[in-house]
Amino acid sequence: MHNTLVIVGGGFCGTVLAVNLLRRPPAVATDIVLVERGPAMGRGVAYAAREFPYLLNVPAARLSADSRDPLQFLRFAQHHVPDADGEDFLPRALYGDYLEDLLLQAERTAPAGIRLLRVFDEVRHLAQHGAKQFAVEFTGRAPIMADRVILALGNPPPPLLPWAAAVRDHAGYRHDPWDLPKTLSAEHSVLIVGNGLTMADAASALTQDANRTPTLHTISRRGLVSLPQTTFRPSAARGDGEALLECAGSLRRVLAAARELTREVEKKGGDWREAVTHIRHVAPALWPRLPLAEQRRFVRHVQAYWDIHRHRMPPQLGARIAALRQSGKLQVNAGRIDSVAAAGKQLKVCWRPRGGGSATLTVDLIVNATGPNYALKHGGVPLLESLRNAGLVCEDALSLGLRTARHGACVDAQGRPSENLYYLGPMLRAGHWEATAAAELGNHAEQLAAHLAQG
Repeated sequence: MHNTLVIVGGGFCGTVLAVNLLRRPPAVATDIVLVERGPAMGRGVAYAAREFPYLLNVPAARLSADSRDPLQFLRFAQHHVPDADGEDFLPRALYGDYLEDLLLQAERTAPAGIRLLRVFDEVRHLAQHGAKQFAVEFTGRAPIMADRVILALGNPPPPLLPWAAAVRDHAGYRHDPWDLPKTLSAEHSVLIVGNGLTMADAASALTQDANRTPTLHTISRRGLVSLPQTTFRPSAARGDGEALLECAGSLRRVLAAARELTREVEKKGGDWREAVTHIRHVAPALWPRLPLAEQRRFVRHVQAYWDIHRHRMPPQLGARIAALRQSGKLQVNAGRIDSVAAAGKQLKVCWRPRGGGSATLTVDLIVNATGPNYALKHGGVPLLESLRNAGLVCEDALSLGLRTARHGACVDAQGRPSENLYYLGPMLRAGHWEATAAAELGNHAEQLAAHLAQG
């Protein structure tokens, strides 16, 4: 017998899954086909090599891709940055180097009969071939027959917002927040749409030259900015989270329990981040227990506040953003954009501040930093859109991601879990809520690899 597994996406998830399969492989001869549309495996968008040194937002000692070896990444980093400490926030490109090295080492030590095939191309379609196989169709090469396909597509691109359609081809609009011009000066102005971590990264990159710092404006619905990281004990708040799980019938009770936990942590001299970390670990069990109406209430009223506490900035970046705000070079706004129109080389923005009224703003550049678009019905990822149209995958009721069953098996339009199509990545948050960080996704990769190895 011969088995072919195709992993679509060679970023963090696809790479870590391939590493686990190479280290703990199936019993039969297996080709592990890792497909990446970009120029390098192990990087994706998050860990791509860029001119600006974007930082990881998790300390080095908590970023191992192997749960059995928690300090693996730190040791790798110390070979390249000898004085690196476990609490350091290191460059993202270095983490990409680490993932590339992991894959190479796993490939070199794989047992006989287990082969890694690297394919640099884009998967455009999956065609069912009989009951148990897919023909994986590419843009630029012949199809590959696969016994199982794992979708590890990474974060989808940000949505094209209604106001952006009129200016999407304007030189002053950037739909990709990593594609920033290098020619701006102090005379220019920029609007960054969104106030999360992507905004902070873009603001930092645009102001790296103190003598050529443009004036930055931001707009998001609530005007909330991610909080900074600190040095804290991630396992300080102990327990199995039973107090939170007991409240799962009511979001109001869950929030009360979370606030009580935070007060207890701080009363003992701890950091509120310890409580958030504890809640994060409980979230995969807590989220599916919440009734749909309570989940919907969370997404509508609470998620924005959870996000700024959960997804935090590296301290250096937090200090940079605070300094820009204090100097007046970064002005954070809450509101909604009504329309954007070209005004020669500039863009005129009509928007409504939160609380009422109207305002206009003319800028040289607009950057879409609203974050990934997880709603399948809005498109953005052609492969997922085609699979949705074919009824092979479906979204959850809140458009948070993909419906999946055990081990990430994709659920089809009739509610049936697939036996040969799986998903691994941030869209698992539909069922688990917490599914964006390396720790959670690494655990999902290990569990899926163990399941696939069993045949």
